[in-house]
Amino acid sequence: MKKQGKIITGAVSGVAVLGLAAWGIGMAGAASSTEWELPGDLVAGPAAAEVDPSTGTEVKIDKFDNVQKKAGEKAGLVDEKTNKSYFTIEVTNSQLLSRCDARVGNQSLSPMRTKFLVLDVEATLAASVSDKAAGGSKELFMPLVAEAFSVTTSAGSPDRNVTSETAWGCFDDSVLLPPVVNPGQTVKGKVVLDVDALKGQVAYDPEDNGGWSWPYGG
Repeated sequence: MKKQGKIITGAVSGVAVLGLAAWGIGMAGAASSTEWELPGDLVAGPAAAEVDPSTGTEVKIDKFDNVQKKAGEKAGLVDEKTNKSYFTIEVTNSQLLSRCDARVGNQSLSPMRTKFLVLDVEATLAASVSDKAAGGSKELFMPLVAEAFSVTTSAGSPDRNVTSETAWGCFDDSVLLPPVVNPGQTVKGKVVLDVDALKGQVAYDPEDNGGWSWPYGG
């Protein structure tokens, strides 16, 4: 699917294009520049604040520029002056499954790789984000499609090939995460990935240049 509009991209501590500091991450973006329109004047390179302003704890970044979060720990973007949150995302739970109930019909589906990685995700985009991003609220969104996620393999390399026809066919629409979160919305639901690695990190990293990551698989 395609959705035209602007998204929040880029945040650097102290000199962010949007005046935002990274709260556990240095960027937020779109699934790809070919599917999601990115306004060039909103883009900044990925960089994270050294300390989480909400907790005062050190921010840890892996070699893929993903800020590492604990299981169930929230991440997001805050205004570095007011400490007000504009976008948050959280993987509240993760589960590896050998089969899933089909979205349509009564059959069950099997992964095309090793397991389905089912994520319970909650995300919020503040209504006031348009004040920072210089655009109408109807033009702003953050993508939440499966393509915005990746996993770290057992070899330690990122794997963005986590979608499949069967993963897309899992579960009823009523329990799935919507494809985007718009200003003023809080959304939650399931995202289904099709993975080979049974243990590692799952990252929300829409532009493949740094994001947030959470552990999965025990």
